Amino acid sequence: MSRGVVALVKDDAVDTAVGTVKLQRGGDGPPVLWMHSSAGEAADELCADLAKDFFVAAPFFPGFGGSEGIEQIEDMEDGVYHLLDVMERLGMERPIVGGLSLGGWMAAELAVRYPDSVSGLVLANPAGLYIEGHPIREIFGRSSSELADEIFADHDQPLYLAMKEIGTSVERSLASGAIPFDVVRPHLEAFAAVAKLAWNPYLHNPRLRRRLNRVKVPTVVLSGTKDGLIPPAHPEAFAAEIAGARLERVDAGHMLVLERPDVIAAAIRSIS
Repeated sequence: MSRGVVALVKDDAVDTAVGTVKLQRGGDGPPVLWMHSSAGEAADELCADLAKDFFVAAPFFPGFGGSEGIEQIEDMEDGVYHLLDVMERLGMERPIVGGLSLGGWMAAELAVRYPDSVSGLVLANPAGLYIEGHPIREIFGRSSSELADEIFADHDQPLYLAMKEIGTSVERSLASGAIPFDVVRPHLEAFAAVAKLAWNPYLHNPRLRRRLNRVKVPTVVLSGTKDGLIPPAHPEAFAAEIAGARLERVDAGHMLVLERPDVIAAAIRSIS
């Protein structure tokens, strides 16, 4: 039952062991922690919806959105400890944890390492596994314009249009010196943060698949049928390895949190 909307604060912050982390949070009720993809997107619509029934927080991982501390994080294990710290600082006890792509991978790593720390999982187009014959497309060393075509089915999305603009004009202007470096600094810093977590091995943990049986909480895995970055074999494998997990196929691309936030919100409510 809806508890009434408590204002969603979009430009909030919390002090953690590695530094100040920016986030949006709001609402009242059972806790939900949502984590972004390597694009560092804000989940405004999803969080506003969830704030009707939950206390929701969507932190920006260090290196994204002005959050500090990426120099103190070397790998996914450090990332998991950081998430535990964020949960503690926010007073979140056993939240439903979800995320898109890189964020879904983090959620899964948290659940297999500390299964009692979460009450449910929602994994949207999750990275984190290596599937023979079904590689995740390369994200490093490619233009944002190319990536935009692979991660968005909806070409009217503002982030899609922004990525196309960066790929076609800003990068050329930067090379010529016409655009100050600070304009693209946040984009480059975000990719540097992703590289620390997922450069080698590329976007996966070789041990994760055999550990997924440690997940004991209700789990929904969402697979965008038009995802051009992560093949469907990946969400299918997550759903197959996690006991009782439900796989839902969604008519959308990789960026489910922007294209179909309603589906993610429904998945979270279904396991709350």
